[in-house]
Amino acid sequence: MEIKIERKKLVKIISTVILICVISAAIIGLGLLFALFGLSDPLANILLSLLTVFIAGLFLLNSINAITSGNKVGIFAACMIVVSAILFLLLIWAGSLGELEVFKYIIVIVSMVSILLNLIIGHYIVLGKSLLALQIFLYLSFSYVELVLAFAILGSSALITFWQIFVTAIIISLTLWIVLKVKEKNIAQNQTEKKTTAGGDEYVTITKQEYENLKAEVERLKELTKGAETGVVAENTENTENV
Repeated sequence: MEIKIERKKLVKIISTVILICVISAAIIGLGLLFALFGLSDPLANILLSLLTVFIAGLFLLNSINAITSGNKVGIFAACMIVVSAILFLLLIWAGSLGELEVFKYIIVIVSMVSILLNLIIGHYIVLGKSLLALQIFLYLSFSYVELVLAFAILGSSALITFWQIFVTAIIISLTLWIVLKVKEKNIAQNQTEKKTTAGGDEYVTITKQEYENLKAEVERLKELTKGAETGVVAENTENTENV
């Protein structure tokens, strides 16, 4: 069973959620900066919750191609992003859960796997095997960054000792991510140009609703044409009988 969701609507919904979170977090941040109100536990939880939803929204935007194309692995990765966000929200608001080491391990593992899958599928759908070596290098360096952050969250400094390698891995990950994004944009532009060139003046792009409206109009014109033809035939028959 294929899952098809209209791309524009999905992007609009996720973008709206992200925008609301950014504006709300900015208002709270400015309020704290200018000491308009004191930092309380509920307010801190709200701020962390907004940031969690914001970050999850960014990764979901990266999954748009996978979701709209019906890619099952990509949809699974997107669902894991949502699950990770929910687990983080539980950790933020249910203080007693924060004392459970197992719960922390579950959150870290689910988040790491979901983000890495999200990154891999997002690039693979557009690039395929293009720049495969750069893709693999990006995933390896990003996995190292994830491991360091995971150890830090869990209270271990096993990999943080080599902070120079950690910073280098972050720089490499960001650089390769930008390179691949530029390549994806070029591929998308080339595909659009090919469709335009192939179509020439004979093809235009319309929405599904516009297509349905045109189809209904054609059917209505067919009915009118049939009615007119029937009237002409009847008139000719009557004239023949009179003769």
